[in-house]
Amino acid sequence: MSYCINPKCSDRCNPDRSERCQACDTPLLIQGRYRLIRPLRDLDEWGNTEIFEVDDQGVSKVLKILKTPRLLPLFEREVKTLQQLQHPGIPQVEPDGYFTLSLENGLEVYCLVMEKITGENLEDWMEKRGPIDQPLALKWLSQLAEILDQVHRNELFHRDIKLSNIMLRPNDHLALIDFGTVRKVTNTYLAKIGGRRDVTSVVSPGYTPLEQINGKAVPQSDFYALGRSFVYLLTGKHPVDFEEDSQTGQLNWRDHAPTISPWFANLIDDLMAPFPGQRPLNAQEILRRLATGPTWPQPRIMSKITYVHLLAAINIGLLIAQLVVIGWKWSSYRQYRFNQGSDARIEIVGDRT
Repeated sequence: MSYCINPKCSDRCNPDRSERCQACDTPLLIQGRYRLIRPLRDLDEWGNTEIFEVDDQGVSKVLKILKTPRLLPLFEREVKTLQQLQHPGIPQVEPDGYFTLSLENGLEVYCLVMEKITGENLEDWMEKRGPIDQPLALKWLSQLAEILDQVHRNELFHRDIKLSNIMLRPNDHLALIDFGTVRKVTNTYLAKIGGRRDVTSVVSPGYTPLEQINGKAVPQSDFYALGRSFVYLLTGKHPVDFEEDSQTGQLNWRDHAPTISPWFANLIDDLMAPFPGQRPLNAQEILRRLATGPTWPQPRIMSKITYVHLLAAINIGLLIAQLVVIGWKWSSYRQYRFNQGSDARIEIVGDRT
């Protein structure tokens, strides 16, 4: 089957090896080399993008098509990011992998050809196999931390990490895909979020931290989504199915993964701490904690019991301080009254003499 690249075509399916679309007469061999084999997601006339598997002279690749010109800056940012990053866990793009195609009906589409990551995404993998154990979680978290280290070292952050955007290759290595939401950490961006100017937010329910929902995402926002992803992998339950502790903001997930070591559960909790400053500083810290294991001197988000005990101790301390102040004031007042009485008695005695 050969598909027509024209999103306005009335019938985009064509027989194999056809030269032109039978419905709209658009050439089916793009740039003289790419033939659209099948869509990788449902074709939606109103969607901004389409994704196809394409044949490039016998090599299977992925073609992403942008249909909405107003989103071109975001699309070009994705292109530059993928061309810049060189890592086996990130789809590769050749120098000529980005081009604009003018169709005969006057429509222009923007095309990005990239490496096809074979395998399946972790969301589909989970539906078939269920939760993973700790050894596999350690292996996968280490791989993803290495990928994020490469991304963040290039002053970028992904902003949409979730199981459907993580691919498991046949060689058991993970790859991170869909860099359409990537941002570059620039002085302009930092000025925007510091000045409370509007920044486009990307929201995936259950994965996205509050600061990103409010348009103030930072590289540590990726760690939050990473932690939520591993809660899903370790429990088999989507993050939205868990409640958060009303006092600490901590996700109550540990009872659903009882075999996970406390030190590793602490790391997962630190990844998805409510505030960015409570999360690991960078991906290298995550890797060091994984290598060190239970001997890492890791700070923990306080448990509910510890939190309540701390509040009680603070309240008792404040009460004692209040009692000390009241006692001091009362003692001072009594001393003052005593001195006043002594002065009065001296005056009386003086008058009598």
